[in-house]
Amino acid sequence: AQVWREIARVLRPGGKVAASDIALLQPLPGEVAEMVEALIGCVSGAVLLTEYEAMVKASGLRDVRVRAKPEYVAALQAMKDPLYARIEAALPAGQGVADYVTSVDVTATRA
Repeated sequence: AQVWREIARVLRPGGKVAASDIALLQPLPGEVAEMVEALIGCVSGAVLLTEYEAMVKASGLRDVRVRAKPEYVAALQAMKDPLYARIEAALPAGQGVADYVTSVDVTATRA
């Protein structure tokens, strides 16, 4: 939330911001949230997608668009990324990282 407030503060009126980040589709299991790999991969520090959008809007930015991009995480899984593979190994059987994590594209404008 602090980052988005700072972006809104320093962006000139009419200025636009575009960013890419990671958000959660559902809460992580406790064991995964505490993994070093999840912290390094920015997974355990991520917030729920609905909370993410609310944070950006609460910063005062306008025309906020937060678009989920699940294909990014799916590509990491398909490449057998070692970081994501370790996280996935700690998830409940039958679930993958993409069931919990998504990449997001964010755009917004300062009024």
